[in-house]
Amino acid sequence: MSKNQAKEFYEQADEYCRFIAENVIAADTVPSLMELLMTLYISAMNLPETEPETIAASSSDISECVTIRFTEQILTTYWEIFDPYADEDPVCGDLIDDLSDIAADLRDGMKEYEAGRFGNAIFEWKFGLNNHWGQHIVDALRALHAARSR
Repeated sequence: MSKNQAKEFYEQADEYCRFIAENVIAADTVPSLMELLMTLYISAMNLPETEPETIAASSSDISECVTIRFTEQILTTYWEIFDPYADEDPVCGDLIDDLSDIAADLRDGMKEYEAGRFGNAIFEWKFGLNNHWGQHIVDALRALHAARSR
């Protein structure tokens, strides 16, 4: 487990969380948001596989709620095929859900990092990438790319 890797990823996660909280998602901010999402995805892929060092802090406390603001020009709902390898009908996705779920999952690891449990932080981030927020990044990038290209 690398404390330096945890610190670098923590800083990227914090930058993303601050960005979505402080900015209106508009045509001029979409490229920066996409870059943050791609950086998070690539950086998380490069985190080492770990097991938790200790029992994680209780997740019973309510996650911080972030208000994500979009301009009217950016549609927040989109259509996608949930599993590209299954013959399924499209489902409706939501950028607000994607971006807030990413932030909530990142914060789980950030809390572990802030408590000095660096291995637990890396575990939380890597587990979330593979099982939840990674899919949200992929979905959000597809929708944001379409919005940027319009």
